[in-house]
Amino acid sequence: MAASSTPFWVDEVYDREYASDGVSRFGAYVRDRLNSTFAECWGDFGDSPGIRLAEFASASWRTASGPVMAPGYVRSHTRVLGAQVQRSGWDGSLVGSVGLVAPWPERLLRSDRWQGGLSWRDWPTELCGKGYDFVHPTEEDVTRRPLLQTSLALSFPVPMHRLPAVPYGPRDGVEHAARAMVSALVVELNALVQPVLEELDGGRLR
Repeated sequence: MAASSTPFWVDEVYDREYASDGVSRFGAYVRDRLNSTFAECWGDFGDSPGIRLAEFASASWRTASGPVMAPGYVRSHTRVLGAQVQRSGWDGSLVGSVGLVAPWPERLLRSDRWQGGLSWRDWPTELCGKGYDFVHPTEEDVTRRPLLQTSLALSFPVPMHRLPAVPYGPRDGVEHAARAMVSALVVELNALVQPVLEELDGGRLR
């Protein structure tokens, strides 16, 4: 298990124990996508190794995350609504986006006039271990009370100079390289997202 304030982590234990090949679930998914998701990583990018790196990082993250892998090779904090890493169409660099469950804005908390006499509900939670996890409302939840589910959208450049190198070709140790890439991306995203998450989680009921 990861610390409650960690946005992302790699679940190596589950990946190994539930691998169809007895080695790695993620590795099997990478092999299955060598001719699709990962094929574009060795396209004709001319003299732009940075673009190839961004493509490989994006392909590795997409494969390690839901809905491709469920549960994912990358796991996330209960506040994380989603996370993407992709090549920018602007300059070929690497950009990330993360959605986080957030508390109601202070202005709404200070007044109930906007509620129109209704009892609006925040994000639903459910007991999990020693704390509570945020969950999406069920169809029944929505029929019982109105919900105001606020969130934050984080968009940012992902530093590429600390990411591992891309294999020379689609058969040159891609599985190992993809695992190294995902681990490096987890470090980079955590560095950016964790300070925000810790501020949000500071007022959370446990």
